[in-house]
Amino acid sequence: MRTLSASLLAAAATLAALPSIAAAAPACGTENLLAGKKPSASQGVKGDLGQVTDGIAAPEGTQWDAPVTVTLEGPTSSITYDLGEVRSVSGIVMQADANDTYKVMGSVDGSPTSFKLLVELPNVVNTGHGLRTRSNEIPPTEVRYLRVGDANGDNYFSISEFAAYCKRPASPGMKIVDVPPPAAADSQAPPKPGSDTGRWALLLTAVALALAWLAYKTITRPATEASDSDDAAAGAKPGESASDKPGEPPPGDKPPTV
Repeated sequence: MRTLSASLLAAAATLAALPSIAAAAPACGTENLLAGKKPSASQGVKGDLGQVTDGIAAPEGTQWDAPVTVTLEGPTSSITYDLGEVRSVSGIVMQADANDTYKVMGSVDGSPTSFKLLVELPNVVNTGHGLRTRSNEIPPTEVRYLRVGDANGDNYFSISEFAAYCKRPASPGMKIVDVPPPAAADSQAPPKPGSDTGRWALLLTAVALALAWLAYKTITRPATEASDSDDAAAGAKPGESASDKPGEPPPGDKPPTV
């Protein structure tokens, strides 16, 4: 009897605790779980990492390496975020270079082998070049750590904004700002693959060389023709100048007579 009473009391205590446990669970809303967060780790990334989660995006089609972006140095580059506790994630929004794919991985404990693929954000260059926004819904997944990277494309990768949601909102609510062009020094960088800049430069160089050659021929031809005319008048054969004709030796050079 005492054993039964003890069991009932334990069950009652457990039931009484359930409301407080439920109350302690984070609410699943539409707020950005990454808003204002700094990365817990990063690899092979250049730029101000705070810009990736500052809620500020560029107009669609902005140049891929505009000042609002960070650039990924290669396919193994990544940025990792700690949500602070395990949260359910079902929505991912990211603005990044259009003609690349980017993987979003998730983990509960952050150990290297625990990260699993949540979604691969697609190449969206069919909608236009430059920075483009992807908005993806995934099955609700419990994670504490989120990692974005493992890009695949033209090896020129950039991200301007990354957001995660328990429930994906109808609109991400990012602030769109005008973006100044990259610094003048960047204009010396090699053109991005897929750009026509290189071909146009070669074409313009070829045209410039052709024009220079034509100008040279135009300037030198009258002088050459005049020289040929003078040589002909002096009795020189074609291709031979008057100065090349054999002449009478000077008086002092004649052989003596006997």
